[in-house]
Amino acid sequence: MPESTVISALNGAIDWLQERLKERTSWDGLTLIVLSILVLVASPLIKYLAWAGLGYGVWTLWKKERKPPPPPRG
Repeated sequence: MPESTVISALNGAIDWLQERLKERTSWDGLTLIVLSILVLVASPLIKYLAWAGLGYGVWTLWKKERKPPPPPRG
């Protein structure tokens, strides 16, 4: 494939992308794609964070709160 054909195809793709980004629906679609990818990537991490939060909640419920000593009277 000649270099001029590759550059022409690349320029055409860039022009198409720039035109699409001027439309609100393209931004809506891009937002949905990014959020979906974040959910798919973060879902295993969120599961571990939920277990850690559950453990911390049980620990704080079980542990007795220490009250600081009262300040000395002058």
